[in-house]
Amino acid sequence: MKQNIKNNIPNIAVYTIGILIAAFGISLMKKSGLGLGPIGVAALELHMLVSKVVPFFTFGMASAFHTYLMFGVVLIVNKNFKSIFVILSIFLINASVDVFDLLILKDLIISNELMTSIIGHFVGFVGYSIGSAGIILSKLPGLVIEEFTFSMMKITKTKNYVVARIVVSYSTLILAFAYSIFTSSGLTSLTILSIIQGFAFGPVIGWIVQLLRKNHIPELFKLIRS
Repeated sequence: MKQNIKNNIPNIAVYTIGILIAAFGISLMKKSGLGLGPIGVAALELHMLVSKVVPFFTFGMASAFHTYLMFGVVLIVNKNFKSIFVILSIFLINASVDVFDLLILKDLIISNELMTSIIGHFVGFVGYSIGSAGIILSKLPGLVIEEFTFSMMKITKTKNYVVARIVVSYSTLILAFAYSIFTSSGLTSLTILSIIQGFAFGPVIGWIVQLLRKNHIPELFKLIRS
């Protein structure tokens, strides 16, 4: 058991770093004011809805609510309770987002000027994509959205990760629309960039994973066992 844990220390390191980078990216995109991806939009709308009644309900908690729902589907589809370890991902990623959003980057303002917002959003987008790729490469329970996507691929018997990821992303807009009805927000958190990101996240994350694998970069630095 101890030997197994020791052998997986590099994978755990990549996994943890990936989660932190992804959380940092989400926080930057949120603070840029230019919009999150469809899944983030749903979380923002739920946050606005519930925080009116429960003030301490954070964006991270709203995001966690959706990921727990996805996690339930993953358990049912995989029929493998080893997937219970994905709970760690749910807690870490959403807690990390709140830590960056409410503590580390609390006083960071990047939405006053358009160029600053664009740069901040771009850095956040790249950060989230690299972090997600790192989690996938770690071979440990990944971001629930990725696990959920793989489960949907299993159900539909499709091998195209990019298409499956896009479909999953846009399906969450149904939830966002439903929440906006109760908040009367007019779904203002949904921007043009949110729509674009629904298409972009899957291909970009997939491209980064393939690029790193193709060049054997994780193995080169002995981060991941071949």
